[in-house]
Amino acid sequence: MNWISVADISKTTGIPAPTARRYASLFKDFLPSRKMGRVTKYPESVIAIFQRIVSLYNDGLVTAEIEEKLKSEYPRTIEVSPNERAAPSQPAVAGQLELGDAFSEMMERMGKSLEVIADQKSIIEEQRDDINKLKRAFVLLAKSQKKLKELPQLDVKSMTEEFEGRAQALEQKDSELEETASDLAQENASLRSKLEVMETELVRLRRDRREMEKYFLDKIKKIQS
Repeated sequence: MNWISVADISKTTGIPAPTARRYASLFKDFLPSRKMGRVTKYPESVIAIFQRIVSLYNDGLVTAEIEEKLKSEYPRTIEVSPNERAAPSQPAVAGQLELGDAFSEMMERMGKSLEVIADQKSIIEEQRDDINKLKRAFVLLAKSQKKLKELPQLDVKSMTEEFEGRAQALEQKDSELEETASDLAQENASLRSKLEVMETELVRLRRDRREMEKYFLDKIKKIQS
């Protein structure tokens, strides 16, 4: 069986690497895997599961709904452990290996959490750029409307039915854009709040990481002594 990394899955499926790592974390119960050193690898069969996840997101499903779908389509899995190492002759060495494995697993999980937060932050920034573009378009449209109103009024009798239809369509679009701008302003405030929460969580995770590193280093020094 060939074992592949998240980077290999990203290249094969075309899914961006940060997104593929986020899927691997969110739906790990459906993705058989094994640890090879500090890297988690998957059998080639999981490519179909990743493609199914992308398809479900494209259909408009949210994460909880996708998980329910996967429960009915794929069995839940557990992580496959690598071949057991030969038992060391000295208890101190065994303790160091066990502590090192626990530290590596903790660091990997924390790294995945930081990657998910960074990916979410990138998505929010992209949405914020789209909102700013729509705001600029609305300002330009408002200026155009103002200039049109300042033009001399035309004789109603000389207006054609086609012009009347276009004028009504423009007014409808103007109303829709005003409503959209209002919705986008509310969404922008919500996104800003989420970003602040994520940045706070990122600071907390980094602080916890430093504390855990100090804790494990102290443990290792005690075992060695």
